[in-house]
Amino acid sequence: MYEVKQEIIDWLLEDDNPPIYYLTQTKLLDSDVKDSKIAEVRRKINSYKPIQEILQNQKENYYWFDKKKDKNYKKYLGTFWQLLFLYEMHAQKNEQISNGIEHIFSTGQASNGGFSMSGTNSLSLTCLTANMVRMLIYFGYSEDERTKDAVEYILTKLEDKEGFICFPLTSLLKNCYMVLPKVLHALSSIPEKDQTHRIKDGINMCVQRMLENQIFKYVPERNKEWLKYVATSKIKGEELFKERSKFLKRNPSEVEIAKPGWMKFGFPLNYNSDILDTMRALASCGIEYKPEMDEALEIIKDKAVNGKWISEKQYKSPMYAQIDEYKKESKWITYHALSVLKHFGGLKII
Repeated sequence: MYEVKQEIIDWLLEDDNPPIYYLTQTKLLDSDVKDSKIAEVRRKINSYKPIQEILQNQKENYYWFDKKKDKNYKKYLGTFWQLLFLYEMHAQKNEQISNGIEHIFSTGQASNGGFSMSGTNSLSLTCLTANMVRMLIYFGYSEDERTKDAVEYILTKLEDKEGFICFPLTSLLKNCYMVLPKVLHALSSIPEKDQTHRIKDGINMCVQRMLENQIFKYVPERNKEWLKYVATSKIKGEELFKERSKFLKRNPSEVEIAKPGWMKFGFPLNYNSDILDTMRALASCGIEYKPEMDEALEIIKDKAVNGKWISEKQYKSPMYAQIDEYKKESKWITYHALSVLKHFGGLKII
């Protein structure tokens, strides 16, 4: 049972952040969503300044930055990013959001069902598609055939490679592990009545991989040594893969460590993940506490500073809105940390 001071809850319930007020009341305090005051706050969510700033920067009431299909992924100004950020901030669907969604369907979804940096199959990304799927489901598009096509794209990728998707080209990693929390978020957001055996198998595959890695430990201990060798020798192509196989044979990895980025918490995230994001994904699928989660949960607890969590990540590309201030206490991260701790051990307000 994690103990949180009433003053922290009061801080989350201040008027400056309607989404956090609503989520704290309904998710942390289990208040009735039909309560008149809470319902009124929900209607005001889109007045939250970062949401307003994103909506005000929409062009022609339809897209952000540029309407060309290869601009949807423009960091962090394109339409893909704005829809993800609006979802993460619990924005309420309106005409602008609906129009933006139609824009990415028509220009950003490839024929293979995946969402793409260029609208083509060759640049479809599993992490991007997973982020778009959970956004689409949140905004009410779970029954849309285009959303189902995107889910099919994710499932096919997951099954074909047994969960080892997005293979890195140079490192010793078996795959880009950061994609799995995104996939789990997406599949878990599908209404339970619509979760087929394939979807449930996909959820279980993600969960199993995460537990096997103690949530965040998956980098071979000699990966840095290998990357340095690649950089100095300048080997490429088939020769690189041959040399990697030889290196792994000479240096079998008995210990796996954490990628440093997983230890820094931020909001909102993009294609990256961290320990908190991964534990949020696990909570979203309803899994109960497992001993393999112990170290991750302790890291989350230890990162609290006087009961609040700090924003440790900084977007280095332009954004329409500053959602969190770098190295400052974050209501978003604090809320998510408390929601994870509540799910996996309970919360006691003192």
